[in-house]
Parts: sequence; structure tokens; C-alpha cells
Amino acid sequence: MAIQRIKHTALTISNRFIKLKGAPREIALGFALGLLIGMTPFFGVHFFSSILLASLLGWSKIAAFIGVNITNVVTAPLIYPLNYWVGVKLAGFSEEIDWSAGLKITDMLALMQQSPLILIDLSIGGIILGIPLAVGGYFFAFRIIRHYRQTVVSTGTD
Repeated sequence: MAIQRIKHTALTISNRFIKLKGAPREIALGFALGLLIGMTPFFGVHFFSSILLASLLGWSKIAAFIGVNITNVVTAPLIYPLNYWVGVKLAGFSEEIDWSAGLKITDMLALMQQSPLILIDLSIGGIILGIPLAVGGYFFAFRIIRHYRQTVVSTGTD
């Protein structure tokens, strides 16, 4: 039952997305921007920053809002550890944490002391993973919007 609701919601959002008003390029750019911002660790400001930047750049605010939802309560436990792992491997500002061993109180204290450095590693990992995701998201969104519009124009249906 929950899976059916998720499928229905995803279908509704995708149908509304391809029917957004505006140039396909600006919609796709807004979506890509949202994906990139959504990969950063600043969960509390994703929505505000994506809409603000999309407005400043003249890109679709609604598409940015949709794209930023790549990180949500379901996907964050998958995305943030991956971002952290990439960031710590490439930049290594913080000491890598062994999550599999479980965290003791001493581990928690060490984690709190490293928190600014962990945030840097999370940000770097998020940007590194977010750039190819945003580029792919741009081309994906651009193509489906153009295809939808060409199909509607040629068949005259909506």
C-alpha cells in the first residue's frame, strides 16, 4: 500500500514536472541546480537557497524545488554517508569514522570535536558527487521536456 502511494506520488510529480511552463533550458537548469544543492549537507536551507539562486539566475524555481528533494528523510541516510566517504577520501579534513563498529561515548565526543571538519568533507563530497548528477539531471530533464512538448505539438493532445 505504501509503495503504491509512493509510485502514485512520483508519477504525479513527474507529470507536473514535464508540464512546467517556461523554456526547457531554464527548467532543466533549475532542476540541475536543485540536484546540486540537494547533495550538500545543509539540509535546513536547501529549499530557500535553491529558490533564491534559481531566481537570481533566471531559472525555474519550481524545477529547482523539485530537484533539491533528491535529499529527503528517506534518501539522506544513503546520500550523506556516501558524500562523507568521498569527501574524506579526496580531501580528508576529518578523521574517517568507522560507523560499522557502533559509536561509544568517546567516539561521540571525538565526532563533536571534528564536526566542522566533517562538514567540510561532507560538502566536498556532496559537490563532487553533485556536479555529475546535476549535469546528467540537466540533460535528462531537457530531453524529457522537449520530447513531451514535441509529442503534444505533433499529436495535439495534452
